[in-house]
Amino acid sequence: MRHSTQLLVASLAFAAPLASQTAVDLNTWTPESYPAVSGFGAGVWNVAADGSSVTQTVNGQPTMFVSDFPVFNTEVEGQITVSGGDDDYIGFVLGYLPGDTTSAAADYLLVDWKRGTQGFDFGAPSCTPGSTAPAGLAVSRVVGIPTADEFWGHTTFDAPACSDLNNGLTELARGSNLGATGWSANTTYTFKFEFSSSNLRVYVDNVLEMDVSGSFANGRMGFYNFSQAGVTYNAFTLDCPATWSNYGAGWAGTNGVPSLTLSSPPVLGTTIDIQMGNASGTDANSCFVYGFDDTPMMSGFGGMWMVDVIGIVPFHPIPAGGLNEPYAVPDLIELCGVEMFAQLVQADPGASQGVSFSEGLRVVFGL
Repeated sequence: MRHSTQLLVASLAFAAPLASQTAVDLNTWTPESYPAVSGFGAGVWNVAADGSSVTQTVNGQPTMFVSDFPVFNTEVEGQITVSGGDDDYIGFVLGYLPGDTTSAAADYLLVDWKRGTQGFDFGAPSCTPGSTAPAGLAVSRVVGIPTADEFWGHTTFDAPACSDLNNGLTELARGSNLGATGWSANTTYTFKFEFSSSNLRVYVDNVLEMDVSGSFANGRMGFYNFSQAGVTYNAFTLDCPATWSNYGAGWAGTNGVPSLTLSSPPVLGTTIDIQMGNASGTDANSCFVYGFDDTPMMSGFGGMWMVDVIGIVPFHPIPAGGLNEPYAVPDLIELCGVEMFAQLVQADPGASQGVSFSEGLRVVFGL
């Protein structure tokens, strides 16, 4: 936006998560495993030279192969195949942060799939009781540092010596078709995930299995195995749809609430118009404010701030008929899935306290 364009782009780049290309290169991912218990060590993840697939080869503790990009507002799709024996857990984590295997503050989602129902009691250093792992596909919330027994049974034990109620799993949902059905060996399944701050959808072979609403933390995705070797993840892709929408309530001026919209979705590498209305009936000094949080706050001028403001772009003035301001969306894959919020604030003698507010504008940069 004129002289302020560089400020806005710099803010976006600073806040942007790292993202892969549309075809995910697994050479940039990293393995993590929970501490070993008796007979169950760390996972071993072998990546193909071209980065298109990875195979986990150890029958061990819960182990993850973690992406280098967060997954809010993205769609991730790929294939999973089990060639090894056994009947234990395969799956994925979402909203995972590097180091969560040893973090008391961990809070992420686990999508796991058990082939057969089985009870088990893991050995030292785990001191929680044994549990039963039911066959089927489920999504659970993981907090703190659960024991192997808690991962196994999707449960939380009150065992102060090694795991209290701040560490464990809460099962949120089971698959609508596969909730009690195990996976089959030597069969390729296609998974797709749509993940945001308030919703997770999981598809298996193009069938919606789980649609879970809640308040979720952003973070990375990862592949997950527990007590299961011979699992290959292949041909994963990342997509991030470009979208925009208005939200919240504005504050009226002389001729109503000023508008703030986009001419088209904010697709990377394109030029769009930021469309700013004028409700005052005359040229009006205005400010375009933006940030990366939509928490509403009282303004002191009657209307609500719909944005936790980190930047302000002044316009002196916006013509009575409004203004279409061209904006070149950076062609940076690092912005894929980045969410931004904005609002227009306008001097208007017809407003209750001389200032009118547009509705909020939510923008998700994408492809």
